[in-house]
Formats: sequence, C-alpha cells, structure tokens
Amino acid sequence: MTNPNDPYNQGGYNQGGQPQQPGYPQQPGHPQQGGYPQQGGYPQQGGYPQQGGYPPAAPPLSQSELNAPARPKSVDTAFMLWLVAAGIGILSNVITFVISSDIESQTGVASGSGGTIVSLIFAVLWIVVVMQMRKGANWARILLTVLGGLSIIGNLLSLALVGILLSLGAFGVISLLFVVVSLAVVIGAIVFMFKSDSNYYFKAS
Repeated sequence: MTNPNDPYNQGGYNQGGQPQQPGYPQQPGHPQQGGYPQQGGYPQQGGYPQQGGYPPAAPPLSQSELNAPARPKSVDTAFMLWLVAAGIGILSNVITFVISSDIESQTGVASGSGGTIVSLIFAVLWIVVVMQMRKGANWARILLTVLGGLSIIGNLLSLALVGILLSLGAFGVISLLFVVVSLAVVIGAIVFMFKSDSNYYFKAS
C-alpha cells in the first residue's frame, strides 16, 4: 500500500516498475512546432511542349553534285532566251491559226489546225530540252543548236514573204515582228550557250 505523502510516489510507477517520466513541460516562450509544413511539392511540370519532330533531313548530295561547277550567267541568259523563243513560237502559232484563212487566200497554201497543234507540242518539248540544257546536259545544248538552226532558216524564209505578211493587216505586222524578234533571240541563245564559261560548265557537268 502506498503512502500518498511519499515524495517518490509523484508521478507513480508504471506496471513495469520503472518510474513514469512525466515529460518535459512545454516551454511557454516557444510555440510547439508542428514540424516543418508539408511541402506541396514542386508544381508538376507539364513537360516541354511536344515537338512535332524535326523535318526530314535532305538527302545527301552525290559526289558529282558536290563537284559540279557553279552555273555561269551565260547559261542562265541562254536559258531565258530559249524560253522567250518558245513563248514567241506559241504566240506566233496562235496568230497563224487565227489568220489561217487569209494566208490560204493569199498564198493558196492551206494552214489548218493540225499544223498549229503539232507546233504547240513541239514548243512543249522544246522547253523540256531547255530545262536539261540549264542543268548542264551537253546533248541538250547540241539538240537546241540544231533546232535553233532550223528555226533561223524558217524565220529567214518568213522574211522572204514580208510583202504577204504586211498585206494581212495588223495580224500580219505582228507576225512579222515575231519573226524578227525570234530570229534575234535564237541567235543570241546559241551564242551564249557556246561562250567560254558555258563550254567549261558543260564539260564539267
């Protein structure tokens, strides 16, 4: 039986016989810390915006393309002149088709739509060859030289009919101008194709 006045009985004993620790009294000057406030964590990154992917890489250049010389201005000039000649040929054929009846009455030579269609197809093929010439194809340069020579002969023959062309009125005058301009353009294109820098370009391509 315990004495309530026994000083050793303060706080009592626990069942294991060990004195029960009353604990340290809470300091009045220091508020009880509830531990560090719980971090909410860093805000979750939405991640980098998803890239749509890099564009596909360009195919590597071949050795011939790497060693290919720069295209000289003379070739570009010849290219433009050939395109002008092709455009003149197309317009000339359209005008010829329009005034075909007058030409037939003046010369007695029929100029039907069939010849105009063939000439338009020829002009398209001409442009294809001109594109190859610009890329440095020497066969295209030779072919254009042959075709240009035939065109020069045809334009010279047309000039021999200048009287008939002028008698056809406005369309005849326009046709005559086309003949003169086409003659000059074709000659200029051939000259620019065979300049010294052009020759080097075609040999190296």
